[in-house]
Amino acid sequence: MSYPLSRILPFKLIWESCESAEVFYRRIVLRKGRMESKSHIILKILACCYFWDRNLIMEPRFRFYRYKPDLISWKKSEIPTKDELIPDLWIECKAVKVKKLIRLSQALPLSTVVWIHFLQPLSRTIKIFQSKKKKYKLASNIQLIGIETSNKNQISLGESIEADYLQWKITQQVRDSIEIYIKGWSSEPISIQFHVLSTTIKT
Repeated sequence: MSYPLSRILPFKLIWESCESAEVFYRRIVLRKGRMESKSHIILKILACCYFWDRNLIMEPRFRFYRYKPDLISWKKSEIPTKDELIPDLWIECKAVKVKKLIRLSQALPLSTVVWIHFLQPLSRTIKIFQSKKKKYKLASNIQLIGIETSNKNQISLGESIEADYLQWKITQQVRDSIEIYIKGWSSEPISIQFHVLSTTIKT
């Protein structure tokens, strides 16, 4: 089976803060892999929106053992004798095994490991693990974030990345709610809500 070649996707994000009414601009460039889904691309951009105030690197050329994050931010080591950077946020934006999150959280105890996904599949995965006999209790440095929006909005977001140059104007309503206006797309805003979920898979 043949797949289309990878593509370079340039984006311009225009962020309007709800607190200060200031407007910020950010240009990002993503590479869509041959087999990468549109949903994965959209999730990475939405993760960037949620953590707008963090200095995130998208699609970093960094691996930890055999793992590679979708987005990452860095901080200085808390050990005084070590003058080095360690991951601050390690962000996964696609289907991921809970065992992987646990391994990362144990190997990176000073980092926050984030799994961000659309709310329905994320909640479904959690329910599957809750129903299993083996008990999982996620570490305190794991954060699960569910993105709530309609199926129609998900489709619109996915279709929009086919544009030669994508521009989103993002209006922050409150901390966990944004509206997205896609230039050259529908004039109706796309509402997005973020939900921080429980970090306990099974009690």
